[in-house]
Amino acid sequence: MGLKRKLRQWADAGFINDHQATTILSHERQGIGQKYFRGLVGVALLAIFGGAALMVAANWAHISGSIKLCAHFSLNAAFAYILWHGRETGHYWKREGATFILAGLNLTLIALIGQVFQLSGTLESALLLWLIITTPFVFLFGKSRINAVMWTAAFIITLGLNLYDIIDALALPHYKKECLFIFAATSIPGILMLGGMSSKLRTLRPEWQQSYILAGSGLIIAGGMFTSLAWYTDTDYLYDLKSLYWFPAAISIFWGVIFMVMRSIIQSETYKTLCLLAAITSLFALITALPFRPEIDTMATVHFVCFMAVIGYFAIPLGMHGLVTLAVLFITLRLFIFYIELTGPMFAMGFGMIVTGIILLIALKFALKIDKKIKAKLFDKEA
Repeated sequence: MGLKRKLRQWADAGFINDHQATTILSHERQGIGQKYFRGLVGVALLAIFGGAALMVAANWAHISGSIKLCAHFSLNAAFAYILWHGRETGHYWKREGATFILAGLNLTLIALIGQVFQLSGTLESALLLWLIITTPFVFLFGKSRINAVMWTAAFIITLGLNLYDIIDALALPHYKKECLFIFAATSIPGILMLGGMSSKLRTLRPEWQQSYILAGSGLIIAGGMFTSLAWYTDTDYLYDLKSLYWFPAAISIFWGVIFMVMRSIIQSETYKTLCLLAAITSLFALITALPFRPEIDTMATVHFVCFMAVIGYFAIPLGMHGLVTLAVLFITLRLFIFYIELTGPMFAMGFGMIVTGIILLIALKFALKIDKKIKAKLFDKEA
């Protein structure tokens, strides 16, 4: 929907007057040319760097290792200077952009050193080394959201790839290693979210704090959705942990208690809601980790639908209306998948596919109506 049409609708609804609509439209139109100009500049720079990259790639095998390393070190030094200059002059985007690019160059430099000197290594070890080298200067100079998101994503990926290898190197029985891995993997979202609630981090790096909370909350929600798949398996895998078959359930209880304690300590209502959501997610995980739970595949659908309903409910006080829509959509799709599970052979037939497509369209239309009704009530309450 165009801006002019939006402004006309807002004016008709009484949100703004005609003079304000004209002023807003005039202001936005003044920046249109600059946006196009910046876009064309970006295209030109992309063409230059792309052409240079193609030339280097075409002659890569003919370039000696020492020249490659010297060129890369020079490039790193150039962006390090840009970073320092941006910090000294107070140029925000020069400092942030150089920080982001220098972090990427460090990764490619590690890969280049490995190639030139024919070092034997893995992707996991390279990422771990890169994270150790990059973390200090990214945290010191990177204050923008893009650098916070970049580091948080890199931390999660690197830790996820290296976690099992680190635990596997310990002198422990196999089943204890499995338990330790489960505990460590399930602790990452909680640590990120609780770390993001630190008032000191909020003062020093507000964008990093938001990145931690979003990453931790997102992983907790994704984990809650993933646990519904456990209903498709029997509980025998728990007894593979021998005397520690109760351990997954204990982890769920542990984190549920931690989040409830934090909810009683912190003052922010938003954080209280997030802690309660995380505690309820732990409860959903606990149900699937019970050694004596019923082994019914249908419970996977019930578990998922109930969990997403809870997510949609908690998204309301958090002001995340988009998450309400996603919850309604996921519930609709999960019910549709349940229908496919029940009528799988019919779906393989032409007529069955037609009927299935029609049912999906009806379900999506129904979900859209529900979403609109929920949003209408929400906006009425907020007004």
